[in-house]
Amino acid sequence: MEMTSGYKSIDLKTWKRAPYYEYYAHGSKGMCAMTGNIEVSSLYSKCKASNKDFLISILYVISIALNKHEEFKVGYCAENGELMIWDEINPIFRVFHKDTELFTRVWTKFTKDFKSFYDGCQKTIDEGLKLTSLNAHDIPDNAFEISHVPFSFTSVNVKMSESGKYFSPILTTGKTFEENGTVKMPIAMQISHAVADGFHIARFFDEVKEEAEKLAASI
Repeated sequence: MEMTSGYKSIDLKTWKRAPYYEYYAHGSKGMCAMTGNIEVSSLYSKCKASNKDFLISILYVISIALNKHEEFKVGYCAENGELMIWDEINPIFRVFHKDTELFTRVWTKFTKDFKSFYDGCQKTIDEGLKLTSLNAHDIPDNAFEISHVPFSFTSVNVKMSESGKYFSPILTTGKTFEENGTVKMPIAMQISHAVADGFHIARFFDEVKEEAEKLAASI
């Protein structure tokens, strides 16, 4: 396994979510998917005024919100069948190659320090644009997937692994739009029902808004 952080093993005998895991990972293999239009007015305005990249900034906000909660950091080791909770998860995102209309999956190290995260993302994007492969090197297992599409949407559906053992969040962000004097961004999350419910995604949406406002106040 490739990883950039530690983890703690999950004991199914004591894990409070064990019955849900057993049912959804081995039974129905269901997933939970929700889309929210999240207000990002303050952060959007601050990024525009300070010449900051808004998409990198919202990626930081999303990374902060996800890393707050264990349900988004559950991992599975195929080598030994062990479940774990990562200490932290890193964003895997895409850089688009206009000449081929293809993309490369790249990643950046998560850190709570905004400047370090921002600089790391810019370097990752610059390096990713030079690649022609599907994947950058050394993509870690302790990660979540996120894509951005240049249009607004009301829902997204990504086919999840039929093995029932893929637990990382899959997110999609869309083009911002104005509504009643505010700027909003559609954000969709899909995750295995074995590790999270609609409640957890709804709380995540609330915390993205909160963290976006915090970041805006600090820029």
